[in-house]
Amino acid sequence: MGFFPHDLVGWLPVIVAMSTAMWFVIKGTFVKSIDSLNKTIAGLQDTLKGYDTRIDDHEKRIAVIEDWREHHDDK
Repeated sequence: MGFFPHDLVGWLPVIVAMSTAMWFVIKGTFVKSIDSLNKTIAGLQDTLKGYDTRIDDHEKRIAVIEDWREHHDDK
């Protein structure tokens, strides 16, 4: 019993069908999850940019208050 070309032709539709099914499963699970993760990370980066701005503003305010205290200290 050898391997004949008609054996390959018989298995080709099975392999194609299994590959297509696997592609849909991977696309529906892993790709969808990774896309969702990328969107979440992008949203977190935007949020962190806002926090960075608030922290910078806070540091400037503290510096102004400390400078004011140095010049207006009654002791």
